[in-house]
Amino acid sequence: MHALSDASRSTLTRRGWSGAVARRVSDVASLLRRYRDEEAAFVISNAVVNVANFGFFIAVGRLFSSSSYGAITALLSIVTVANTPLNAIQAGVVHATVAVRQTLGARSPRHLVITFALVGVAATMVVGAAAVLVERFFSLSSVVPVLMLALWFAPSVVNSALCGSLMGHFRFRAIAVANVVGALTRIVLVVVFGAAHQLFGLSGPVIATSAGIAVTTLWVFVAVRAEPDWRLGEYLELHLRHTLWAFLSLGGFAAFVAVDVALARHLLSPISAGSYAAASTAGKIALFLSVAVPIVAYPRFAAHHAAGTNARRPLLLSFWLVAGLGLATAAIMSALPTVTVDLLFGHRYAAAAPLLRLLAPEGAAMGVVGLMTYYHVAQRSVWAAVPWLGVVTIVLVTSFGDISAHALALLVLITSIAVGALMALPEIQGAWRSSRVAHTRTSGGTP
Repeated sequence: MHALSDASRSTLTRRGWSGAVARRVSDVASLLRRYRDEEAAFVISNAVVNVANFGFFIAVGRLFSSSSYGAITALLSIVTVANTPLNAIQAGVVHATVAVRQTLGARSPRHLVITFALVGVAATMVVGAAAVLVERFFSLSSVVPVLMLALWFAPSVVNSALCGSLMGHFRFRAIAVANVVGALTRIVLVVVFGAAHQLFGLSGPVIATSAGIAVTTLWVFVAVRAEPDWRLGEYLELHLRHTLWAFLSLGGFAAFVAVDVALARHLLSPISAGSYAAASTAGKIALFLSVAVPIVAYPRFAAHHAAGTNARRPLLLSFWLVAGLGLATAAIMSALPTVTVDLLFGHRYAAAAPLLRLLAPEGAAMGVVGLMTYYHVAQRSVWAAVPWLGVVTIVLVTSFGDISAHALALLVLITSIAVGALMALPEIQGAWRSSRVAHTRTSGGTP
């Protein structure tokens, strides 16, 4: 009887595990079916843009030398840092648009767009004024690439406000098309400038990047002007406190993603920095494949917070998607690093293959950090700022002395895993306490 009981228990355990897996698959499938057409277009376009952006860096790696690739990647890491905080501005405009429509009715975003246009011009002037400092930090041979990069800021800031206005009206399709058109423009131009790299030098890829966002912004602006709200006499106002917190938190995540490439350019030799940048770009595939999941899940996190309900279920589903995509991608690249590097960048970047074994898992860990950052931003939690701790840790450790490319890759891998685990700790503790309370009630005890 005892043996039969153990066998029965084992069978029930297996059934419990299989049932849990089946429920998770069913939940994910149900989540995907709920997307509307415009939201689906946005998610698909986000994947296309990520592939196109990765193709951009592959083209740069093929068309430029290893040292030039390292310089271009390090310079464009400024875009990576700035882009996510701009998404926070976008989120603030979305929140303001939806909230105002529910309480006061429609409002025109015209004054808000003009304000952000002025802010964008000011940001361009600031970066342009600091061009000499940036050129010296990245050990460039000219300030022209930095000046071309400064032109990226004006349309980017405006684009954040324009996209936020459309999203607030649940208009995703125009944004999806604009993003794809801008990404394709960037790739076409980098090929053209790369073919004439002796004339344009490092400025070519930077000009292509600035031109791409300009095309995207123009396309979105036309769509926003076509909205009836644009011509209204009452104007939309932004909730600065909410936007500032999202800006700070998502800015920390963006800095965490880009800090190692910037430090590699600053601390390593040009050739080593180029190999590190190539390995980092390849490793970030594990991040880019899942980057749309937190963006899609964010409204659900925010809705649960507003309603005072527990968001652990959508968080868990999102975690399985992010971790599954990231780990599967990282496992393939880590198992075949030489093949991956040769396929993406060519034989010149053979030194990047050993680094990819570390930076591919780091990309997967960064996906989890990104998910937890969006989750804690929605919860208005101080845990959303933890990625800044990762940035400070990496900068401090590398400041103690010389560091090799392998040691830098190992450092960012360990730090990204630690930061992801730390950000998940509050939810792990909450789930554990809930489980204990439920177990106590089931057992008839006092919680």
